[in-house]
Amino acid sequence: MKNVCAQFAKGNIAGLGAGTREIVTSPIRQELQSVATAFVALQQERNRADYDLSQPFVRADVLQKVNQAQQAITDWQAVRKQPNSAVFLAALLLQKHWNK
Repeated sequence: MKNVCAQFAKGNIAGLGAGTREIVTSPIRQELQSVATAFVALQQERNRADYDLSQPFVRADVLQKVNQAQQAITDWQAVRKQPNSAVFLAALLLQKHWNK
């Protein structure tokens, strides 16, 4: 999922996996890129929170991450019915199989 999100976050169809590239259309909307970017960033922060006990939580940083998650939800609402969003969701589960 992280790899697919990193690819969509770039907004460049040429950077997508071969199978995904065949069914996605250009352009990838900015809102979908934002959702993908937030997924990668927030997953990294979740991993840090779970496994790096040496890192303290700073309220301002936590609030910024909450805002990022809220913005991703807003952005998803704007694009969720778009064809590329359906490709994005399918790619999260299937891209590694499409590239064989």
